[in-house]
Amino acid sequence: MIKYMLDTNICIYLMNEQPEAVIARFRQCRKGEVAISSITWAELSCGLNIHNDDAQFEAILSAIKVMPFEIKAATIFGKLSQKFPNRKSSFDRMIAAHAISLGVVLVTNNVSDFELYGMAVENWVV
Repeated sequence: MIKYMLDTNICIYLMNEQPEAVIARFRQCRKGEVAISSITWAELSCGLNIHNDDAQFEAILSAIKVMPFEIKAATIFGKLSQKFPNRKSSFDRMIAAHAISLGVVLVTNNVSDFELYGMAVENWVV
């Protein structure tokens, strides 16, 4: 059962194998407890050609399920966009909506970007 959805910055930390706190916390999770949004996959894919991290990215994702962004998440995204029209990142709102739709904790180093949505958020960096 999925418990955690990783934000893009946490995936980057895993690919870079630092900070150690993130790696240690990830290793404590059981198989199937951690997922990413297909939105996170898209966001990471935008930067892969620049960083040539394809192999590392694929290795990390072999242990993490990629969840499709579905109608429930899209509906929540629309509501968040109406309620918070001045938030700059549509990616962040989509990832937030996706985590909310699945009832899971979003793991991010940018807690303040997500707290206003009234969702469960954890920072594995600290």
